Amino acid sequence: MKSTMNGARITRRTALQTIGATTALATGTLAAPAIIKRASAADPIRVGVISPLTGAWTVYGRAHSAGFQMAVDEINEKGGVLGRPFEVVLGDSKTEPRIVVEQANRLIRQEQVDFLAGTFSSAERNAAGPVVTSANKILLYPTFYEGQEKEYHPGVCNPNIFMFGPEPTQQVWPHMEYMMENFGNKFFMIGSDYAWPRVTNLVTKRKLDDLGGEVVAEVYIPFNTPQYESVLRDIRDSGADIIFHSLTGSDTVNFRRQYAAAGMKDDFTFWTVDDEEVVTSGLGPEVSEGDYVSFDYFMTIEHPNNKGFLDRFKTKFGQDALMNTVGVAMYNAAHMAAKAIEQTGEVSTDALREGLRGMTFDDAPQGPVRMREIDHQMVLPSYLMQVREGWTDVNDMFQEVQLFESVEPLDARCDLPL
Repeated sequence: MKSTMNGARITRRTALQTIGATTALATGTLAAPAIIKRASAADPIRVGVISPLTGAWTVYGRAHSAGFQMAVDEINEKGGVLGRPFEVVLGDSKTEPRIVVEQANRLIRQEQVDFLAGTFSSAERNAAGPVVTSANKILLYPTFYEGQEKEYHPGVCNPNIFMFGPEPTQQVWPHMEYMMENFGNKFFMIGSDYAWPRVTNLVTKRKLDDLGGEVVAEVYIPFNTPQYESVLRDIRDSGADIIFHSLTGSDTVNFRRQYAAAGMKDDFTFWTVDDEEVVTSGLGPEVSEGDYVSFDYFMTIEHPNNKGFLDRFKTKFGQDALMNTVGVAMYNAAHMAAKAIEQTGEVSTDALREGLRGMTFDDAPQGPVRMREIDHQMVLPSYLMQVREGWTDVNDMFQEVQLFESVEPLDARCDLPL
């Protein structure tokens, strides 16, 4: 572990019932006969990318789709894979799980893609699960998420889904001792009312119990809540030391601004597991400064891979373009899929699945990463950052507090191996 100390967040919607609500639609849509197309060596390898291009998460969709497209361009510039170029076919999720079902079916059935990448939220991934299971296609999922629990299959614990982002035992657990030793052991948990915050908090509480901490309150907020006066009063009266935050989208912006305006930033330590460069840029320095954020990737990390990656990214998308953990996961996913196809020598679901299992990718922007064979979860670094006072842009937004260079997640709570 490398550690330095100073003195002293991409959203999702609906709950896990999305799985049940979309299974019938997914299965029914796929019941029609498949259209068979024979590929030649010159035909492109078609990838269906489902991104939030419109709707509440559009700002996240830019980095999400850009990361994958950048990797595809790099792959094609080197001659493609097996003499075939990658071709991206985009689908807009519109930040709605039901739309993900429609898009996944369209991309597989009509566009005849070879595999899928993307979806953004856990609810979107869960909506896609029945589709990729029925069609026997691989889904490369990029977002930090709540971890895999068997009861939520086929959105997780699915041999056709690979997770490229961190889960709580990587994103949160490594930094809990530092936070508690420096700021106290009483947590006030506030999150959006759906799967990712609830299960993330459940996993966090397991470690908190082991370390002798306690949750003084746990609050889940409906989407699109404009005012937080009552919650702020509850926080003031809670006796908490640390506000553990997993609100998403516009709700995180509304809450954070009202929290700062109420003069509460000096009274509590604020730790968010949702607000990366995109969200923090939208909050501004006065609202965000001094707060803590943990992820596997930040634009400001000093790993040598990151400099070249950002140089290429800004050359392609502009000097002001923002990258984040999810866009980097999409970038890694594309390169690792290409590597898997190259190594196995064929484009098929079975070959892609077997090629990805256990694969390492040394050129990832955050440093070498590995796809664990047993449960399709990535082994990743974990950074704890603090938002600098008076930051002006992403280049001076975060300062590193603590780094674990490679964190193995807990085994997925599935029938293993997948």
